[in-house]
Order: sequence, then structure tokens, then C-alpha cells
Amino acid sequence: MFHALMMAFVVAAGSATATGTMATTSHAPMAMPTPAAQPKPSAAEAAFISSVSALLLAKYPTTKEAKAAGYIQLTRLEPTDHTYNYTTMTYDKIDRLHPNFLWFDRNNKLVGLDYEYPKWAWPKIPSATAYPVAASRWVTIQQHMHYAYRMGSGPVQTHGGPALPNLQKDPITAQELTADKMLPKGATLVWAHFHPACWDLGFWLVPNPNGAFADLNPNVK
Repeated sequence: MFHALMMAFVVAAGSATATGTMATTSHAPMAMPTPAAQPKPSAAEAAFISSVSALLLAKYPTTKEAKAAGYIQLTRLEPTDHTYNYTTMTYDKIDRLHPNFLWFDRNNKLVGLDYEYPKWAWPKIPSATAYPVAASRWVTIQQHMHYAYRMGSGPVQTHGGPALPNLQKDPITAQELTADKMLPKGATLVWAHFHPACWDLGFWLVPNPNGAFADLNPNVK
């Protein structure tokens, strides 16, 4: 359920087809389909989420602690769910206390997470022993890429785009992005990252009256 920017790639774990193809978003936010309502957590799921929330909210209360641990900002503030995504840009050594994606609100406070496992290494979703949730909570994030650049001494701008054939690996170079008309003239590439197709489990760490697996949280503004 990797929020907002990634929603165009999300496919239910049991589905055989994708919901759509992502358009290049070099200079505009991604259009999002309306998410389906998610059933509220079962007792077992709620216990798992409560345990993870207590530990991670203490470990990474703000972006300061996340940055110190190696997470970097992946997206801009999303107008739909009011979160930023931070990531380690890695897809190994993941466990319930080491998610590779974290969500922070506009006040830089931790509010949610995603665990993302690459399908090339995990042909099936992780076990219910590791993550005691219904199999339907896992969705597919299709392959895509992210990049960030700066114009002169201006702020870093983050963007997402399709995983074109020449961008399906790391490192991705400024020359490749320029040739693909994704990097503006005169821009300095700060970083670029290929995101493989992944199994994704995401939920809110802070209370949500709609349930931890709901796409939006009215408490996060």
C-alpha cells in the first residue's frame, strides 16, 4: 500500500492483472485511482501492528532519527494522505523492525511504513509467521524509478517515472535521464533509483479511525 505516488502501480496480491501503467511524472504529481476500502485489522493483526508501532515510533520518532539511520526522502508531501516517503533504497535485510520505507507527516513525525520485498527474490509473499496479517494485505508495486535533481543552488526536487528499458538497474545516470527527456536541461542529478517489482505491506503506525490498513488517515493532516 505504498502511499500516493505509488498507488498507480498497486495490484492486489491475488490479482492477475495490473491496474494501469504509470505515466512519466517529471514535473507533476501522479494521478491516483480511488483506493478500495480496506477491512479493519483482525485481533491478531491489531496486536502485530501495536507491537511494531510502539517500537518504531520510539526508534524513528522524526525524520532526524530516520536520516541518521540511512533513510532518505523519496517523495514530496503528497496532497492526498499528507505524508512524505523515506527509504533506505535497499531490498534486503528487511524484518518487522527494519522496514525499508517509512511515512512521515508534514511535521516530520513518523506515521506509517511499508515493507517491500522484491519479487525476483521472493516469488511468494513473506510468511504469516514473520508478518501475521491476512494474505490480502499484501499488494504488488510494479517496477518504476525515482530520481532527484537540483537546478543551480535551488532545492532538491524529487520525481518518479516509468522503468524504461535503460533504467531497469542501478546506477541510473544523468546521461540516461537526459536522453529519456526526464532530466531538465541544466539540472544536476542528486540521485536516481530503480524500484523493482515488489510485494508490499503498508499500514499506519498512528491511530486511524478508518483502520491501520486504510489508505487515508483523518488524523494525519
